[in-house]
Amino acid sequence: MNICKNFKFLRLTGCCMRNFADIRPEQKPTYTLEKLAHRELIRVHGPEVLPFLQGLVTNDVSHLQRPDGPSSIYAMFLNKGGRVLYDTIVYRTESPDTYLLECDREASEEFRRHLRTFRVRRKIDVDSIDDEYVPWVLFNTEKCGEQVGEKLQRNKEWELFISSDPRLPTLGTRILAPTDFNGLLRAKEMIVTPPSSERNYQLLRYKQGVGEGSEELPPGKCFPLEANADFLNGVSFNKGCYVGQELTARIHHSGVIRKRYMPIRLTAPLGANQTVQSIAGANLGRVFGHAHNHGVALLRIEQVLNGHQELVVDGERCFAERPDWWPSDLPSKRRQAFTD
Repeated sequence: MNICKNFKFLRLTGCCMRNFADIRPEQKPTYTLEKLAHRELIRVHGPEVLPFLQGLVTNDVSHLQRPDGPSSIYAMFLNKGGRVLYDTIVYRTESPDTYLLECDREASEEFRRHLRTFRVRRKIDVDSIDDEYVPWVLFNTEKCGEQVGEKLQRNKEWELFISSDPRLPTLGTRILAPTDFNGLLRAKEMIVTPPSSERNYQLLRYKQGVGEGSEELPPGKCFPLEANADFLNGVSFNKGCYVGQELTARIHHSGVIRKRYMPIRLTAPLGANQTVQSIAGANLGRVFGHAHNHGVALLRIEQVLNGHQELVVDGERCFAERPDWWPSDLPSKRRQAFTD
């Protein structure tokens, strides 16, 4: 009888041990850390820097000066006709007289020239700090929008400025680091890896339908609301005047926005022809960036999303998607524009 009980005990013990073996510690999430080689930081400094920037960008820079305000904002510089010239992320610093502006590296020289043109008699210094700091991005495609700043252990060797992307939580966390930063981060509760062909910042943006830089947002070719600046927290309709403000406000209040940037999925490598067409041959938009069968295109909203059109680019099928970060219920005026 004792033997039977012992055997029963052994069987129960075996089951418990097997169940115990199935319990593993929760795996740490994997984040990608990528140096943004195509972006550059510009320092704008001076006692009148706030009114200077307020008169040039679409967003309200004064939010950065509030004690409880954000550490960065997304904004655009427009020409007098209200079309986009440059996209930027504006970062606050410890000095209220100094801001850092992130811009496209290829357009950096023209961007600085544009800023200096509007200085007039203001004491404003505009210079590149490319030899001091460079931007990085840290993101996780599975844990979109998770705040990771508190998980990064501060290393006294590096002075890092950490800020969530002001456009979309999905786009990760911006890190401004010294130029000699080697990309090694000490982090709690996560694993940090370098980018790969399947997991990188460009592909992340394309899947969200977010254009960036002079190639994807060609200067003078689109309006800020077509580039989703209103949905990406990049425009203020309550601040004072700025270059291009009149037409931007008029488009916003009329609600007539017929084209927007959207993510597209390609079925074949894209050739020289980047015009998106219907099967019947009508032009519906243009692709401005693509990689690994994903891209970003400026497309006609009504025909593409509500008309159930079969889309073709360079002779091959492609599919446009409505970004999940777009408002689910658009204002009635804009809804009316879709049916014009």
